[in-house]
Amino acid sequence: MKRAVLALLLVAAFLVAWHVGVAANEVITIRAWTVGPDTPAFHRAENLIAAAERLNQILEAAGADLRVEVEADFWTDSWDSFRRRIILTAEEGDPAIMPDIILSSHMDIPVWAEAGWIAPLDHYIAQYWEGTYQDFYPHLWDAVSYGGQIYGVPQDIEVRMVYYRKDHLRALGWSEEEIASLPQRVANKEFLLTDLQELAQAMQEAGLVDYGLLHRPTEGPDFFQFVVAFGGEYYDSASGKLIVDRAALRQTLEFFADNVHKYKITPSGMTTWPWPAVHRATAEEGSAGVNITGGMWNWAEWQRDLGIPEGELWENLTWSLIPAGSEAGRPNQLGHPVAYMVTQLSDKKDLAFLLITIASDVDLNTRHSLAAAKLAIRRSQTAFAPFVESEFLAAASELLPQQIFMAAHPASGHYATVLHEAISGVEVGALTPDEGVELIVQRMQQVAGEDVLVR
Repeated sequence: MKRAVLALLLVAAFLVAWHVGVAANEVITIRAWTVGPDTPAFHRAENLIAAAERLNQILEAAGADLRVEVEADFWTDSWDSFRRRIILTAEEGDPAIMPDIILSSHMDIPVWAEAGWIAPLDHYIAQYWEGTYQDFYPHLWDAVSYGGQIYGVPQDIEVRMVYYRKDHLRALGWSEEEIASLPQRVANKEFLLTDLQELAQAMQEAGLVDYGLLHRPTEGPDFFQFVVAFGGEYYDSASGKLIVDRAALRQTLEFFADNVHKYKITPSGMTTWPWPAVHRATAEEGSAGVNITGGMWNWAEWQRDLGIPEGELWENLTWSLIPAGSEAGRPNQLGHPVAYMVTQLSDKKDLAFLLITIASDVDLNTRHSLAAAKLAIRRSQTAFAPFVESEFLAAASELLPQQIFMAAHPASGHYATVLHEAISGVEVGALTPDEGVELIVQRMQQVAGEDVLVR
């Protein structure tokens, strides 16, 4: 009842602010562009459509001659192509083609907020704080804030992990007890990145796999996990500046170079692999022993896109945090929240935010968690029966305490790109680790200038 009253009040306020009369049987359309790109995340779009259906039920019960519809697009191509679409449309500046709602990475918020493309949401969140948003995990608001304002509503959060093939561990003589204790040994720094390299090499030398160790081929925030694993930092929260940590970056690049040239467990052209090949090698064929940049959402992708029964995944795969690379480093995993944003060009901001609020209902977000293998954004989800009954979500949640995030800085995306280029360079032998570090230093100083601290 409280939500129904608030919804009607906000719609009424929206219509007054919009300076239009409500015609009989009027339908107001809200346009939303959302992205996977992983296909099981389709509820990012569908939940907005469901929110409109719930709002329409309220309006019908109230006898209002007004209905709302959502045109929601779900993008399954790459992150890069989705971002290009948003940027080109925003730069065009035409409200007729710019959507009212965008769902994208929290990493886009600093850039898009600076450009004036997305609207601050603090006053909307305050309006619905007691009914909805006080239930969100507090640390998620930090991830969607920039310059002291909130620009996004967290839609999901996940954990990243290292995936290991249990069948190959068994073939090497590991007992079930040893396999079960691996995640804790990683967390306790009893199993380091060097141990992981030696394990992957043992799998390969035993003829169990074609490649002992794979990683994601494309750029992404994942690679900063290794900077932290080697005791480094990439962001100074006190000054709001990015950090280029020479020592940790050198160790990171040396790790990736060694995987190719010393241990010979990673193909030199790893950054040119197509994603489906990585997924098949990890989960379907077992032709790779370890995937060091896995994500919990892969669990749903492998079932939906590759048709692998969940029982088979449990039989063949286990996971852990990213192991520490040195005594100075720590095991960790990076979370990458995605968020709903309201565009500055939208003339229906109030209504757009109302739909985002309803789409954040516990049952709707939980159905997304179950379908896409994502964690809860609200405390009450963890007590909601369908969420509680998911064995995988409960197990993956155990990695949360060691979570890190990308920096809320406009140049973070560029930092991720340059780090990926340096990794690609050392893997193909075009750069030494030292040269890779200097490339990162030079490129980051060119882009961010005094906003970069070089250590």
